[in-house]
Amino acid sequence: MAVAFAGPLSKWFAGARGDATRLAGGVAAWRADLQSAVATKVGEQLTWDEAAPVAAETDLGEAGWLAVRLLGLYADRPELDWPDRVPPLLELDPQWRAAADAKFDRSRYGHLLACSVWLPGDFPVTFRVPLPDGSTAEIGSTRLLADQLGWLNQRTFQADGGEVAGWAGLPAAAGGEFVAAARRGYAGLRTAVDAAVRGGVPLVVGEARPAGA
Repeated sequence: MAVAFAGPLSKWFAGARGDATRLAGGVAAWRADLQSAVATKVGEQLTWDEAAPVAAETDLGEAGWLAVRLLGLYADRPELDWPDRVPPLLELDPQWRAAADAKFDRSRYGHLLACSVWLPGDFPVTFRVPLPDGSTAEIGSTRLLADQLGWLNQRTFQADGGEVAGWAGLPAAAGGEFVAAARRGYAGLRTAVDAAVRGGVPLVVGEARPAGA
């Protein structure tokens, strides 16, 4: 089950019961290296407080994260019918495979489709880099993700804030109904990115982990 976490990266990597303070120094060193590596692309950005008290986590459901990204893909292709059901894997959708092979270079929603980590800032590019835990992820901008989610809603559901909030309880089962899962994923991600932008902290989407993991 995927969750969206808004907060300092040290808290994400530490888990519910880990020692985030112990990891903060490593995250700061990683950020300094990243800032140096991508300075020509993003300028004086990628700054946040690893001691910030913000730590908001939202449940995207079993297939909400997959479905909301697939919604973004199909929103760019109005000539195509939306799927009826959520596929078990994104790679099973031929439209997704073709767009991924092209690195989503023509999409209005590249920061949604390509990324799983977003850092504070307002920059149009994304970049694939190693994370502090040794894994690799495509990184984007929290503000661009917020903008792209807004555009996605305008082009699809045109729902107001109250309606979106009501989607948080919709089912999002693997193989389940596509529109319900996409709405569930959208609602959870919208809540998380708004918290990240307000708090000036990173956003991560990943698998829910047991306490202390």
